[in-house]
Amino acid sequence: MRRAHCGTPGCAASGLQWSLSHSSKGSVMVQRKVILLELNEINWPVVDKLIDQHGPSYLPNFGRLREEGAWATQVAVERPPHLDPWITWVTLHTGVPREVHGASVLEQDSVTIRAKRTWDYAHDAGRSVGVFGSNSAYPPRPVRGFMIPGPFAPGDETFPKSLEPIQALNRRYTQVHNKTTAAWGPTKLARTGMALFALGLRPRTVAATAAQLAREYFAPHMRWKRVGLQPLLNWDFFARLYRKNPPDFATWHTNHAAHYMHHYWRAWDDTQFPVASTTEEKAAYGDAVPYGYRLCDELIGRFLRLAGPNTVLVVASSMGQQPFVSDYYVAGKIVVRFADIDRFLGLLGPEGVREVVPTMIPQWNLRVTDPSRRRQLIERIEGITRTIGTRTERAVVVDETDTILTITPLGLAEKVPGIRYYFNGCPSADPAGYPLEELFATDTPTTKQGMHHPEGILAFHGAGIKAGLKLSSCSILDVAPTLLALMDVPVPPVMPGRVLAEAWQGPAEPRTTPLERERPRPSPVEA
Repeated sequence: MRRAHCGTPGCAASGLQWSLSHSSKGSVMVQRKVILLELNEINWPVVDKLIDQHGPSYLPNFGRLREEGAWATQVAVERPPHLDPWITWVTLHTGVPREVHGASVLEQDSVTIRAKRTWDYAHDAGRSVGVFGSNSAYPPRPVRGFMIPGPFAPGDETFPKSLEPIQALNRRYTQVHNKTTAAWGPTKLARTGMALFALGLRPRTVAATAAQLAREYFAPHMRWKRVGLQPLLNWDFFARLYRKNPPDFATWHTNHAAHYMHHYWRAWDDTQFPVASTTEEKAAYGDAVPYGYRLCDELIGRFLRLAGPNTVLVVASSMGQQPFVSDYYVAGKIVVRFADIDRFLGLLGPEGVREVVPTMIPQWNLRVTDPSRRRQLIERIEGITRTIGTRTERAVVVDETDTILTITPLGLAEKVPGIRYYFNGCPSADPAGYPLEELFATDTPTTKQGMHHPEGILAFHGAGIKAGLKLSSCSILDVAPTLLALMDVPVPPVMPGRVLAEAWQGPAEPRTTPLERERPRPSPVEA
């Protein structure tokens, strides 16, 4: 596939340096900086529907991206069962498909990923780097700047080490929300709080947090809004780090909008669902998806103000979402999570499990270094069944990635009395089985309402970017080479995508292979 970038510094086609006039000193060449704002799973159809419902002023900064910058619908190359953010974000960051980079597990150890990320290329080319919350950044590497991995990382490590209180907060915040651990006690909270204030936490954010907790006391169903506090906290920390010493390449990630779509899409808009949302569901959760996008819009505005005159803000989602519609889960999927992972492992046989790490509900990662023990555990997990009435079916899915086993209890199409689980081939388990309520919980406030879709958002705004340009034929594989080109970093031959140089210079270079854009067909049964 041809490129619009010659792969060498100073190439005229790359648009890698641009001039700014400065009084009598004439023209000064300034190297572009790039901020990549990662808004997980947002998409233009939801943006457009909200604007149709409420008017352009409802999402003014999304409007600015399209009026003042270049934008596109970008398409992920992955399809189910590999259309997951922990795969698509790695594809976006590496510029190579899953078959090359090898990512398959959320917060997979970066040493097992077989491709460099954009921040690796930038760092190795002498650029300063600031990574905040991006996938595949664990463990963090020493850089000229900072690295804070995502909140599902297995440890609190950051670079530099002084930023570890931020990661500790994010990991604990996420695990408490997922009900996999307890909240900090008063002493730990006070001690960590002092460190967080020193790292940029603002009193107004603390006040917003306190107001939300008070709101929940009188209206418990408003707990859904708590998810939106995490990006506000992380903005404080990132903004302080960025203003102190703006890196040449920075990333910042938030998952809140994806969470709201997964859980509350039908409550907001049930027009595409076979079963309508109830009046109670709409009243309790109908504002969640709009709130998530309004918060995204506010964050875009903050990043636009943060970006310097020689900076390009790139707003992206590695894929999007669509309503969760399934022939099997007609009324929506009831999420089943482990009530006590230690109890589950005790029945399975915990020998050889070196590390147990919660990820997104309802998944857990088990590190098992012994291959024979790993194979035995896989066989035991695959042998777990459940009975629902007269029907017997598989109950838990397991995936193997290097030394990691990712285990996921399957959801339910309906919750009926008498569901039992059987640990076939597990010597310590009762052959009579266990009732659902003894091992698992089904306490998410709604059924699953959003599912993944390959089409996401991509937009460029800032230094030298054309205004009001709609890009076409954009693949997720085009993002990494374009980011590198913007920073005057050579694009490696391993990347099959092209530089989207039409965003800041001449006409688009024709693509030599067609871009797949069909919508995926939902699987009858999703994990």
